[in-house]
Amino acid sequence: MIRVLLLTVMVTLATPVEADEITERANAVDSTVIEVDGQRIMLFGIDSVMRKQSCTIGGKIWQCWTSAMRGLQTLLDQGPVTCETVGEPDVYSRLLAHCNINGESLNEQLVRTGWAVARRSETTDYVAAEAEAKEKKLGLWQGEFMMPDAFRRAAGIFVERP
Repeated sequence: MIRVLLLTVMVTLATPVEADEITERANAVDSTVIEVDGQRIMLFGIDSVMRKQSCTIGGKIWQCWTSAMRGLQTLLDQGPVTCETVGEPDVYSRLLAHCNINGESLNEQLVRTGWAVARRSETTDYVAAEAEAKEKKLGLWQGEFMMPDAFRRAAGIFVERP
């Protein structure tokens, strides 16, 4: 009996557990923030337009934040996401993470479809995807917009991830 108990404990302890990984269905709560089972997750290495930010297409005002949110939600609707956290939660308890959906990087897909830009201060992994979206005039690139970091500075927002 003790051998069985010890074997059970050893197998349990030997089973790899990824404590920094979350897998669930998600919803978009901001242009680069998702919510998984009540936990807010900021997508690592990318940035996007802010709620109060307007863009233009052909000189006409376009509420691009709403479109970016819709683009993110469309990707999230494809299935559950698996997110691997990077670092510790911020002061608002949000996690920073790389996320995948259907085996592909959600972060990269959002940039590749043009609804986000590469955040070069964190990684250069998404620079090529941004260049591709820009060249094809996808997402935000179909019109004109101020880069998110420049918009935040102009609006007096000096927090890296508000």
